[in-house]
Amino acid sequence: ARTATPVSVDFARLAYELGYGENVVNVTLVDLRAWDTFGEITVLTVAATGVASLVFLRHRTGRAPRLRPGSSGSSGSSGSSGPTTVASTWRTSQDFAPGPDAAPSTRWLPAVRTLAPARRSLLLEIVVRLVFGTVLVLSVYLLFAGHNLPGGGFAAGLVTGLALFLRYLAGGRYELGEAARVDVGVLLGSGLLLATVSGGVPLLVGGQAMQTADTYLQIPLLGEVHLVSSLAFDVGVYLVVVGTVLDVLRSLGAGIDAQQEEIEADPTAAHDQEDGDDDGEPGPDEMPGPGDAADGEAPVDLATADLDEADDATESDPREVDAGVDAGRDGAGAGAR
Repeated sequence: ARTATPVSVDFARLAYELGYGENVVNVTLVDLRAWDTFGEITVLTVAATGVASLVFLRHRTGRAPRLRPGSSGSSGSSGSSGPTTVASTWRTSQDFAPGPDAAPSTRWLPAVRTLAPARRSLLLEIVVRLVFGTVLVLSVYLLFAGHNLPGGGFAAGLVTGLALFLRYLAGGRYELGEAARVDVGVLLGSGLLLATVSGGVPLLVGGQAMQTADTYLQIPLLGEVHLVSSLAFDVGVYLVVVGTVLDVLRSLGAGIDAQQEEIEADPTAAHDQEDGDDDGEPGPDEMPGPGDAADGEAPVDLATADLDEADDATESDPREVDAGVDAGRDGAGAGAR
């Protein structure tokens, strides 16, 4: 039987004495076991990068596509001329350009207009409009209150990711770009850098890596605020989690939507994607086999192919057929003699 005292018995005391916080779970993540958390966010960054690299085999962008109703680009580049083609492939930015006398207005979910009517949900759009801002405020509260109350960087990052996911469900990939106008690589890199710097700064002042310090500040209207250095590490965790969720949404969601729209607009693109190149030639798995015919030809029936070849051989020249018959008669007469 176990005789030693479990280490978890002292976690509550150590969390308050060493981590200066009352939320044992969060203090454990950002202080007592900060090295484990640093390894976890590193794995998240590598996983998000790997998923995006598998989806964007030829070209990877740092952010989801955005609407450019005021720009003049036809295929997503800001320097070209013409209307901006949007997700549904049948409407352009000129379709929703305001008239000359239109009053300026601010639109919620602006990219919803790019979806075909069959793909839109009025109920979902209204719900997202109501809860999106509230969910973001809740995530910020969880981030800053998590050291003493339920929350923390992981929880706050997931809540922010849910808010972005709602925007994507309501408006598609362009709405995701409007909601998160940041580069995913910048988010992931900034989170890892902030976590690394916050863990290494104590070494410069004679402390240990990942050691937490605290101070009390007097802030107008808020009064006395207890600030701990591990908050910077928690913010780094928050940025990595948000970047991971956004990268997965952009890769598996917006990226696949874009490929599907390209296939619908140009069916030959599906052939090029299966072939693996753009040369118009079939790939190794698409070469015709026995009985298969090339493009534009009727398939071959292997059961009658040999008989047809024999008929073609005998019917090709009547003189050859007559010569063969005469030779057979001469051979039969010689045998009879």
